[in-house]
Amino acid sequence: MPVRRTVLGEGLASERAQRFLGSVVGAMIGDALGHRVASSRWPEIRERFGEAGVTSLEPDAESDELSDGLVVLALSLDARIRFDRALVRGLDPVAELRGTYALWTSGSGAVPQRSGWLGKHLPQRLSGSRAVDAVAAGLSGRPVSMLEFLYAAIPAGVWSLRSREVIAHAERLCAVLGMPAESVAAAQALAVILQQTVMTKNFVRGFGQVVEVDADEFGPGREEVLHLMRTAESLARPGITPEQIETLGDGSTPASALAIAACAVQSAGTGFDEVMRIAVNHSGNSVVTGALAGAIMGASFEGLDVIPPHWAEGLSTSAKLVFRLAQDVPEQLEDFPRDDDEWNQRYPLILDSSSSAAPPFPASPIDAHERFLGSMLGGAMGDALGYAIEFDDIGMIRHRHGGNGLTEPVLRDGVAQISDDTQMMLFTLEGLIRAHVARRMKPTDNDPVPEVQHAYQRWFHTQGPEWRTAGGPYAQHLQRPDGWLITNWELFASRAPGSTCMSALSNFAQTGVSATPQHRINDSKGCGGVMRAAPVAVWSNDPAEVFYAAAGTAALTHSHPSGFLSAGVLAVIVHQLIREVPLRDSVRLARELLTRWREHEEQLRVLDKAVALAERGPVPPEEIAQELGGGWVGEEALAIGLYAVLATDDLRDALLLSVNHSGDSDSTGMVCGNIGGAVYGTRAIPADWLETLELRGLVETAAKDALAEFSPGPPTDPGWAQRYPAW
Repeated sequence: MPVRRTVLGEGLASERAQRFLGSVVGAMIGDALGHRVASSRWPEIRERFGEAGVTSLEPDAESDELSDGLVVLALSLDARIRFDRALVRGLDPVAELRGTYALWTSGSGAVPQRSGWLGKHLPQRLSGSRAVDAVAAGLSGRPVSMLEFLYAAIPAGVWSLRSREVIAHAERLCAVLGMPAESVAAAQALAVILQQTVMTKNFVRGFGQVVEVDADEFGPGREEVLHLMRTAESLARPGITPEQIETLGDGSTPASALAIAACAVQSAGTGFDEVMRIAVNHSGNSVVTGALAGAIMGASFEGLDVIPPHWAEGLSTSAKLVFRLAQDVPEQLEDFPRDDDEWNQRYPLILDSSSSAAPPFPASPIDAHERFLGSMLGGAMGDALGYAIEFDDIGMIRHRHGGNGLTEPVLRDGVAQISDDTQMMLFTLEGLIRAHVARRMKPTDNDPVPEVQHAYQRWFHTQGPEWRTAGGPYAQHLQRPDGWLITNWELFASRAPGSTCMSALSNFAQTGVSATPQHRINDSKGCGGVMRAAPVAVWSNDPAEVFYAAAGTAALTHSHPSGFLSAGVLAVIVHQLIREVPLRDSVRLARELLTRWREHEEQLRVLDKAVALAERGPVPPEEIAQELGGGWVGEEALAIGLYAVLATDDLRDALLLSVNHSGDSDSTGMVCGNIGGAVYGTRAIPADWLETLELRGLVETAAKDALAEFSPGPPTDPGWAQRYPAW
């Protein structure tokens, strides 16, 4: 997604700035108060402080060290300013964001050079802290379950006037910090609550916005966040007890911490003291619940003025320095921010090539998550490019688009439309997720093909037949199809669905008997099996099992060996690529697994021709057709898509090479994007193309849900089972 600068408008430097600064001070107060009772159960707190619990700070008892949460907050405030400075200068703001965090993980020797005001005033309190170690781990691609990372969402709340942009920015921030999937929705919700509260003075409006924003805008875990937020609203009342608060959990998960904070704010009304008392006096993570409640309450009403002076007096010297840093955020977010020498010294840009002191910042590594997301989005992008010219020969393509053929997406009503290829890829992905949920419930159930068959019958329903007709045996269990994906009505568009797929799924609806590589229902080797196979890469760590599963899903509709073996080859290539195996080595393994199957000779021959042709680099479309065919059948679609990635050095060139020919351009583009996206990651897809991609949000959400489900700690909340029911 291209990053646009959207300043917060007139009044930022006054009323809104006061509410933003109130959120920062409120968070610091809640964090400090929570530390007074950290790791204590409510009976212990009551015994130490009386029936009301802890209600005040003690300056002389406060260490001048920054807590983990305030380290995260300080780095995030600094990064927020530098992000915006890079944006204004036309530099890569996300790389600047990552670079600012990385600055503090590179050792004390690197800090003075580019650390600016923060490094001058707080270096010894930042370097070597547990929070900095966690940031380092997150930047390296290892998910980090440090609850205090939620503090990074506080500056994200002043990213934009638009809630969706705030949500997207919070997700971007979570990705940079390596926050686990279950933290993303809570961080997004906190950012939106603070944004609305800063804009409107009203935290109720902020809580309401979490419910109103479309579900697909949020990351995994939204259902748990919504459930606990609604529970918090029903519990909120004056005089709420710690025992009642604890029905929301112990604050040790992002959703629970946010819900306790929300309940405290809604129970106390306008009283900051009462908010703090409720938020920290319970048998849980009082530090984070106190900080989040303080941030929300501090952003309410008149901002800083809602916080009684005695609280600020109890803050440590280091915390007050963090507040000084926060005061510069509104100044940077003005319509015409400062850009003088003093400001440059306070917030030097890591990526500013005009500064000789700026060290080169290496590109962040492409992790497995980005590779898989890149494969799904790249496939959809290739499909959209090719769909516009699917039925044109190369002469017509050149006539309509110029001598070089198609060079950018063709837009219809402002979007690059996808075909049935992306639709079926999404339903394959959904079927795999549901199969994995089923396997968690019954570990002996290790075959995803029945759930994928069920998913394909749901897709069949979107193409016209009523569910009672399309669902076959599944319609006997449910009057209407279930799960999340089918609720997205954009998928009901008819985009030239393949006749083989339609007839095969119709046959299953009538007979209830699934086709397999052994039980064949036709002799079709059309490309409809391979074009939807890439998602199977996530099914197993065993590439042979991935091959078997992909071949099985393709054989549901395409019974010729080249129709289903091509799917196995593609899934294994993507499987290896997301594990950082080089492309040619990935192809070699897929080739070796292919040879274990009967009737593999045709697929093997065309696969080898694609690898050989790539040695010559890009060749004219006529030569592609002569050597590899038109991509209408499985082995040819795989060959052309693979050849295009092997013969080029970047994803854009590969995609264009894969679709500019006289053949099935959307399917060859899909295969190319699946492979190339796994090689180069999402960052390689041209941003202006991606911005126009139809169903982009659905593809991203489904892919991220798959990553969550196939992670070591998949979601277990009831909402997930409703989203992906397993039966």
